[in-house]
Amino acid sequence: MFYHRSPGLNTVIAKEQDTSSTPPKYRLFESSSKKRQLLALLLFVLTLLVYNPVSRFQFVNYDDPKYVIGNSHVQEGLHWHTLGWALTTFDFYNWHPLTWITFLTDYQFFALNPAGYHMMNVIYHAFDAVLLFLVLHRSTGHLGRSFCVAVLFALHPLNVQSVAWISERKNVVSAIFWFLAIWAYGWYALRPGWKRYLAVAICFALGLMAKAMVITLPCVLLLLDIWPLGRVKNFPYAPEAVEAGFNTLRKGWTALVLEKIPLLILSAASAVLTILAQKQGGAIRSTTVYPIGVRIENAILSYALYLEKAFLPRKLAVFYPHPGFNIPGWEIAASALLLIGITFIVIRLRGKRPYLLVGWLSFLVTLAPVIGLLQNGDQAMADRYAYTPLIGVFLMLVWEVASWLEQNRARRLVAAALSALLFGALIADTRHQLGYWHDSISLFSHAVSVTQNNSIAEANLGEALYTAGKVDEAALHFFNAVRYDSKAPGNHYNYGHSLLVAKKPQEAIAQFNQVLQPGSQRVDNSLVIRSHYELGLAYIQIGNLQVAEDELKKALAMDPSQYDALLQLGLLYQKQNRCQEAIPPLAYSLHMVKSNVGLVGLGTCLEQQGKLREARAAFLLAVQIFSGYEPAQTKLREVDGLLAGKKEPKNKVQDQQSESRLVRVQSKGHE
Repeated sequence: MFYHRSPGLNTVIAKEQDTSSTPPKYRLFESSSKKRQLLALLLFVLTLLVYNPVSRFQFVNYDDPKYVIGNSHVQEGLHWHTLGWALTTFDFYNWHPLTWITFLTDYQFFALNPAGYHMMNVIYHAFDAVLLFLVLHRSTGHLGRSFCVAVLFALHPLNVQSVAWISERKNVVSAIFWFLAIWAYGWYALRPGWKRYLAVAICFALGLMAKAMVITLPCVLLLLDIWPLGRVKNFPYAPEAVEAGFNTLRKGWTALVLEKIPLLILSAASAVLTILAQKQGGAIRSTTVYPIGVRIENAILSYALYLEKAFLPRKLAVFYPHPGFNIPGWEIAASALLLIGITFIVIRLRGKRPYLLVGWLSFLVTLAPVIGLLQNGDQAMADRYAYTPLIGVFLMLVWEVASWLEQNRARRLVAAALSALLFGALIADTRHQLGYWHDSISLFSHAVSVTQNNSIAEANLGEALYTAGKVDEAALHFFNAVRYDSKAPGNHYNYGHSLLVAKKPQEAIAQFNQVLQPGSQRVDNSLVIRSHYELGLAYIQIGNLQVAEDELKKALAMDPSQYDALLQLGLLYQKQNRCQEAIPPLAYSLHMVKSNVGLVGLGTCLEQQGKLREARAAFLLAVQIFSGYEPAQTKLREVDGLLAGKKEPKNKVQDQQSESRLVRVQSKGHE
């Protein structure tokens, strides 16, 4: 552990080495240690209680399918081969094996019950809050101030996204190792040695394996050298400003930076891996889409907006669309003046109030990787990015208010009452914000209501409504998504699909052609395949069967395992009485997925070819699997009547057996 306000290094080391001489204390609130333990327990339980509603929440359709409910690797559970996958995969634009391992572990216990995943996020967050409290108290000696900062962190509405969103598990897990690394660094600073430094490096590496955003830790440790550790030689400390008092261990900036080089190497390696993963997944946007000037303007505005939401957490949304070139000049100028003004003030007060400098610079530095200068995705900012950066702002606020109250008892009493009101308001606001995360419809309905031109929110709301069977409402939101972002192929595909379901094939064809037009940006291979398939269905609706056949064949040429395209192609042939051509694709599709229409189509073709026993077997299987499916029951009765009044020639039966074997062999070969 590391300690605070020590009169000298030797005394601190002596305390660390020998605590046996201190007489035990048995009264509940007698010692600072017991108070700390009680407050830590209170903080943990309070966090669990405030976030308890998430146990009734569902998965949402934003990233959760890729991380859990649609991820075949995660749904294998925790095994040696899935551990190997977690350590090597770049799935979903990142390398974060530790995060994948937590999901694999969750699946072992909870399968696909969202309550378990949600509650694990809450437990990780509560543990983060306790670690923050303990680290602050150990390093500064201020019990009340440390507790207030930790409560702000635990209960602030801006952190709801990181906790209530299952896919943001990486945030709450990486923060555990962020705090442990800082704790280990304080231990190292007390008495430097390679073993203690190794503990820092291990915690940091584990944090990077959960989320790469912790790459700024070496810079934050340099700031902690200023305050509270007081390790910087020739820094203009006021006597009352030094918390740790490691006077004999003070070093120059060069030595302190050199000390961080191994950690900086880890940061660089993680940054390279992350950029490679995001480029491979197409997540990094080019300077053509978002020019450098636009990125700088948005970064300046975003810093100011994070501060605004820290003090006034309103209109919080799961996704904030990037404004592009549409930021008013006065907003950029006002934001820049705010940032410059605060920076000027904290530098001027660095000697008497070093906590202001450290808190402010840690806020700026920890947000830098995600502020948008290297644009990943199409968001302007995100609540989850503020999870650890806002700790610096909370620290500035609490320490400054506490310093102002320190010499005046009346002020302290008023401040205590106001603090209770503040924490009550935080709890109420957090519970309110939490409610929006109950399901996809409530989450994205809220996002649509508090943001403008939000194509991502419109598309996801449309998908959620479509899944709930509200097709007409979904179509409206798919249309809005196209209106707000006509360059996104996925928006055209979703809208086209909703038009096709609504029996508007001509309008649907226009949308699918937008996906397939030459030079279309941000389109992946699966979307192209599905667009060819949907075009085939649209042309079937309007009766242009030749073009429909061509489109289905294009989809199958790109991916022969598209069972639904095989099914539709076989049914198309069957309706045209091309049964010899229809049987193979129908058999292939049924080999992968049994479908009622596929079995009836195959049986009909076999019946038309005189293969009545094989036809009867297909109809009977349809009746057995899809009980109550009337077309199969009708066809089964018809074939039974034909078989009852007709005895087939021997050579005919042999032909049927041969044909049946051919279908099975072809199906096996396709698999």
